Amino acid sequence: MMLTAQAASAAAPLFAPFSSAKFSLPSRVVMAPMTRSFAISGVPAIAAPEYYARRARADVGLVISEATLVGRPSAGNEPDVPRFWGEDALAAWQPVVTAVNATGSAFWPQLWHVGAVRNPMVKWTPPAPPESPSGVVKPGREYGVAMTEADIEATIDAFAQAAAQARRLGAGGVELHGAHGYLIDQFFWAGTNQRTDRWGGATLAERSRFAVETIRAVRAAVGASFPICIRLSQWKQQEFAARLAMTPDEMLAWLRPLIDAGVDVFQ
Repeated sequence: MMLTAQAASAAAPLFAPFSSAKFSLPSRVVMAPMTRSFAISGVPAIAAPEYYARRARADVGLVISEATLVGRPSAGNEPDVPRFWGEDALAAWQPVVTAVNATGSAFWPQLWHVGAVRNPMVKWTPPAPPESPSGVVKPGREYGVAMTEADIEATIDAFAQAAAQARRLGAGGVELHGAHGYLIDQFFWAGTNQRTDRWGGATLAERSRFAVETIRAVRAAVGASFPICIRLSQWKQQEFAARLAMTPDEMLAWLRPLIDAGVDVFQ
């Protein structure tokens, strides 16, 4: 597709380098995460390095991977979504990171736990029952099991371990999937977080504890200079009209603790 001179001029800033205190990018074009389900039993395909590198070579400054599962038995809802744990999967991710880095672009894996969300089109049963804050996928619909304190602590650790592996492999940062009604978002949303312990509460600030503690654990695992991004959304795939923050002040009160915990970038 050819751009007019006016359109090319308007788009030019997207192709200018970007630099911040923690990372630099050759352009401001970012490839968003896109689930592909091409990872057989969770191991990225042999074609994955070229798939990602080809996009990086097309003036993409930052490549964010498709969602990758953290090390929990019920983290995924499809068998062929890639894992970011286990020697076989990590060995397959190494050439992906290396290939993207060789282009001069940055590679950040997105770390994911789907919680109680399941794809009704996929006839597959995970190794363990779906887990979520309160064993509900949306208000009034029970599904799976409510996480115990031990489950929550283990899940936080799984995110931290995956982030540490990303840094070991040479990734430039990580993104936590905290949007679209998946696990982290299920803790944010009162409709799916009905807990009465320290992981729940009447306010968004109280329900943000899981995200805050996960970010703190990731920050401790990767160090002070490694970029951490979190993807957020108001809406949920279970309820498009859902809103967590109704005003700019409420939005700031939601985001500020995440920043204080260690987030550098919001998507």
